Amino acid sequence: MIILETILPVFILIALGKFLTVKGILTEGGISCIKNLSVTVLLPVMAFDALIHGTFSSDSLILIGLEFFALFGAFFAGFLFKRCFDASISDYIPYAMTTYEGGLFGWALISILVGQNNMFYIVSMDIFSGVFGFTVMATGLKMINGEKLTKKEITLSIVKNPLIIATVLGFTGAAFGLGKIIDESAVSGLYEKITSFFIAPLSPLILISIGSGLVFDKEVLKKGLKLVSIRYLVQIVIALIAFAIIHFTIGINGVLFFTLAMYFACPTSFLISMYSQKKDAVEFTSALLSLQILVALVVFCLLSVLQMYQ
Repeated sequence: MIILETILPVFILIALGKFLTVKGILTEGGISCIKNLSVTVLLPVMAFDALIHGTFSSDSLILIGLEFFALFGAFFAGFLFKRCFDASISDYIPYAMTTYEGGLFGWALISILVGQNNMFYIVSMDIFSGVFGFTVMATGLKMINGEKLTKKEITLSIVKNPLIIATVLGFTGAAFGLGKIIDESAVSGLYEKITSFFIAPLSPLILISIGSGLVFDKEVLKKGLKLVSIRYLVQIVIALIAFAIIHFTIGINGVLFFTLAMYFACPTSFLISMYSQKKDAVEFTSALLSLQILVALVVFCLLSVLQMYQ
């Protein structure tokens, strides 16, 4: 029963998102607004709160280093597998192999698994996936589309990103013990109440928007099936290496295990669909993301069951 209490709400909200979209109640514009609200307001609040209550140490540097290893390892592996795909989509393979959609997917499920108070691990790591997405991925995908992204545009996309701003402020606050200062102050109750108003709606809204974008067309899904299989094989290798390094350095605990296991199962950054313009690429990325979301939800279910018996 406890397992159902964890898993069932997730699937109900995803199904609701698909139902509302099919019925025309939730439009493409509405979904866009939900995502923009999440990225520009709700996620930055969660990131800031998680970071100021975390402890930045040498352990954090190891995790961030592993994030770089995972991002670039999968990216360069993608170039090896380009030859396995049709020329119309082969250029997208390296970008589809790397990055993790933490903000608009993973954070919601990870917070359910380990709790909001234990989000420091993933927030401190995932921000670099976002930076990779807005630099390497965005530039590469625009070049595939025949566009050019100037250094100024790349810099501005990073500097103006609310999530990155919140992360920088969060790291700064953590360095000065801001979380402890707030918790021990007279305004601690007020701060907690305000942040809860921003954070509580985040998971439901993200899950509804995820459901709205799921694709179930067999022909479309076939296009992404091969790459999804290859991507997860690569991610399993990366995850095993990461866990081995963690075991022999900082040591692994339950929270860190469930956090990283769910994170490595996350889909490719949703940026890939935003920068895909050609018809073949649009269908391919839609199938890719839909299948990865389904795989990630299966992993979430398995981790939820495992968590109950640890």
